[in-house]
Amino acid sequence: MEAPARARWRAQLGGWRGWLFALLGVYVLGAAVFLIAGGARPAMTSLVAMEEEVETGETAADRGPAPTAALAATDDPAAPQYAAAPEPMPAPACSDIRPVEHNVDPGLSGVHALGFVTLDEEPAAFSGYVGCPLIVNFFASWCVPCVTEMPDFERFWNAHGTTVAVLGLAANDRLEDAIETVAERGVTYPTGLDEGELFIDFGGLGMPTTVFVSPEGEILETHSGLLTLDDIATRAEEHFGL
Repeated sequence: MEAPARARWRAQLGGWRGWLFALLGVYVLGAAVFLIAGGARPAMTSLVAMEEEVETGETAADRGPAPTAALAATDDPAAPQYAAAPEPMPAPACSDIRPVEHNVDPGLSGVHALGFVTLDEEPAAFSGYVGCPLIVNFFASWCVPCVTEMPDFERFWNAHGTTVAVLGLAANDRLEDAIETVAERGVTYPTGLDEGELFIDFGGLGMPTTVFVSPEGEILETHSGLLTLDDIATRAEEHFGL
């Protein structure tokens, strides 16, 4: 190749090299500006968040982590308020317990594993009284002290039925006579019939017999003999902390 031709070729090659270096410099400079301006931050995938950034001038990084509903509300009106956690459901009142809605559960312990029959001849179970203090009064229509103390159990039930359950069980009695006695004495607390050996299981010795049962189904006291309203209240305070 002649000298003039080689000179022109080198001049052209030098020009292309200059352009390439110039373009490479522009690319490097642009990348540096992009990184400095925050281009390394992950792209936002929410259009709503992008609109908020445009309107407020704040980025997600500036705002920090989003608050959760578990944060407690404050009295400061300027502070953000969040919904409080739902309150737990209150336990049902002892007076609302219906033994007929429960089944005998042998997996439970003590009294709570037993069952009985209501005066309406429906099967019922002590498992309904789990978690509730219970007073069981064994009575009979032919037992004068039993009939005498029944109104006092009714008065106690009316005063404390929401926190202490009362159950009357007719023992060694005919169903018809037990139903008549309950109606005549104005009893409204749950009643039933001891068709088996509940009286013996509860430690009864004579009529009437009253048994105080813990919320866990443990027999705390078995008393044979008449009780007045004061007697019932005193024992309930001693055993159940009323």
